[in-house]
Amino acid sequence: QNQTKRVWTGNPLPKNANAVAMLEDTETTKAKLEVWVPLTPGENVSKRGEDIQKGQTAVPAGTRLKPHHLGLAAALGETHVKVHEKPKVAIIATGNEIVEPGAKLEENQIYDTNRPVLCALCRENGAEPLDLGIAKDNINDITERLRAALEKAELTLTSGGTSVGGADLVPSAVNNLGKPGVIIHGIAMRPAMPTALAVVDKKPVIILSGNPVAAIMGFEVFARPLLARLQGLKQAEPRPVVQAEITRRTVTALGRKNYVRVHVQRKNGRLYAEPISVKGSSMLSTMTRSNGYVIVAEDREGLEKGETVQVYLFDAISE
Repeated sequence: QNQTKRVWTGNPLPKNANAVAMLEDTETTKAKLEVWVPLTPGENVSKRGEDIQKGQTAVPAGTRLKPHHLGLAAALGETHVKVHEKPKVAIIATGNEIVEPGAKLEENQIYDTNRPVLCALCRENGAEPLDLGIAKDNINDITERLRAALEKAELTLTSGGTSVGGADLVPSAVNNLGKPGVIIHGIAMRPAMPTALAVVDKKPVIILSGNPVAAIMGFEVFARPLLARLQGLKQAEPRPVVQAEITRRTVTALGRKNYVRVHVQRKNGRLYAEPISVKGSSMLSTMTRSNGYVIVAEDREGLEKGETVQVYLFDAISE
């Protein structure tokens, strides 16, 4: 008698008890309890401190919080967790030729696609975008918008106005606002070769190409890692990587790192990567048709059909 006691999940263990039998492994007949499985001391018992020890770090700094992290904090009785604020990112497009989507297009005008894309990319990467609109090819307009961006945001992204053309005024405007200004102008990569990197009064400015694909890849290579650091992370969340077979020969230029958009598909249990385009950095549809990219080193002139490559995925693999 008095050798067993019913307990509920999560209850303290009764005094002198050292094991718990699951209800479905038992049967009660009158005053007798039959247990059908052997039990050992500690069976179905969680020890105090088993989940986390006193003094142990529950969630280290630099962790992107997910639901299970919040659950662990709640299990420790915490009601608030210190976090980094979402970094604010100011976004400015430049160019006389671009207008707001939905407006009536006049001759030689196109809709601005870069601001919506960059705003969405910032949100996807844990930042708060501040849309500062379209600056005309006028150094005063560009300078005033940049000044506002530097006051409001931790990072500024601009698109357009970074090549060596007469109307490409953004680097000059950045240099007028503070030191050290533009540090690097032109990257040995394709697309996004005209990208410029700057710092004004300790705040980073990334001057992206006006071509949509180049702007996206410039964001991927430069802005994405920086946003992670601004959020207290050591690095951006790594892209999933797969090995796939190239479906056709693709030529790339020597002397620069080439980011080749590909569409990865699974066929008969194998992965194949079809190059979408190595040219046409203004063709946004090449991004919508691709789900990853391959990095081709500077000392190579392309990819051979049948070659196995490493693909960095930004979307799901199709069947």
